Amino acid sequence: MCRWIVYVGEQGLMLEDLLIDLIIRVNNRFLPGLYYGLEAGDKAELAIQATWINIHGFGVGWYTDTLAKFDDSVTGMQPAQYRTIAPISTDLAFAQLCRHTASKCTLAHIRDASFPPVVEVNNHPFIFGKYAFMHNGSVNNFGLIRFDVMQRIFQLQDTVQTLAIASSVPNANYVFNILGNTDTEHLATLYFAHLDIIKAGLSSAARYRTAMPFGVDSTEALLLALINTITDIHTIQYKYGVGPFTPGPFPPGENFAGNKLNLCITDGGKQMLVCRWRDAENGFPPSLYLSLTAGEKLNRKYFPVVPDPDNSENIGNPDVKIDSVRELIERYEDLPPTQQGRHVIVGSEPCTEFVSDWGLFDQNQCVIVDDDQKLQILNLAKFFRKGRQHEFERYGFSEVIKQINRSDEKAPVLGIGIPDHIPDLPAYKTDAFEVELNLK
Repeated sequence: MCRWIVYVGEQGLMLEDLLIDLIIRVNNRFLPGLYYGLEAGDKAELAIQATWINIHGFGVGWYTDTLAKFDDSVTGMQPAQYRTIAPISTDLAFAQLCRHTASKCTLAHIRDASFPPVVEVNNHPFIFGKYAFMHNGSVNNFGLIRFDVMQRIFQLQDTVQTLAIASSVPNANYVFNILGNTDTEHLATLYFAHLDIIKAGLSSAARYRTAMPFGVDSTEALLLALINTITDIHTIQYKYGVGPFTPGPFPPGENFAGNKLNLCITDGGKQMLVCRWRDAENGFPPSLYLSLTAGEKLNRKYFPVVPDPDNSENIGNPDVKIDSVRELIERYEDLPPTQQGRHVIVGSEPCTEFVSDWGLFDQNQCVIVDDDQKLQILNLAKFFRKGRQHEFERYGFSEVIKQINRSDEKAPVLGIGIPDHIPDLPAYKTDAFEVELNLK
């Protein structure tokens, strides 16, 4: 399994302080509470993933406003990037970069390749204009469905080019912007093609004097693009009978064929969407943890030396009980503000050894941060089950989809809408905790 971490906050954090411990532990796992309460089959699958060693390269993206200070055509923070296939723990250039760089938004990803080649263009995060995208997991049977995914990207590309829609890639050449062979880069390209079309639909509403429920740079647009992307993957997998649509019957507890999509999208260094997704009947996605307080201990201004955790926390035991995201939020609301200010850290494993700072994501849980530091936690699975029509209307997605599909003689039929093909998930995978709150 790949390993990644993302930080978004109102104060900057040095890359060295955020990433050095992750780099030191590159061949070790720190997964407190991951196995707690799981049945033997689920625990075994996660345990196998935890034995994989990350030797296939590293990438980091961090947001900076440097370019905007020298180029009037650029506004706001933009993602810079460093990628290498060298062993990250011995990369002296990267160590120097981390020691002298701080950012209010940083993404880092250590790759465990699903298939070769091991080349820099396959390393995450992937950059699309002001956006960055990274992934831990896999698109099931990607080799089989890859051509259809490319065709779908080309269809969206043709629409963007025909209508001269502002694009996140040069000249709206999404297909030709794909440099590697990973499922992630294809998934990211499909995602940003959808996002560009959503933004175009929202912008075009003014021509029809139609009020839209959210704006072009909103986190709702980021979420709808994710739903549309997963919908496309499901549509193609349904055609081939793979992924969550692999035909049974299966022996009890042995249908692990779905997609594992632990995804992160950042927007302008202020907004973020992450999810822990698995659409198989059985099995769990890779680990994902949330913290709203750990940044204070990581900042050397406040903790020049990170204190040792209490031995009683039993941090090395993946079977130990730790907080869920629900319990983490409940405790957070009673805490005073941290010196680090409002911030969110999400990682495939905690980057501090204070278990009380972290909560383990539920299956199919999604965490969203907007540019006003409002935190939204929702159940992504509800958009892919019975009653999804109500959810699309509740979030205003139906109005936006109608606007996108408004008849236009120049536009090909896109087929964007409420999902037709939905995985048959048990209740425990569709009932993730939801909440909205303003960070303090």
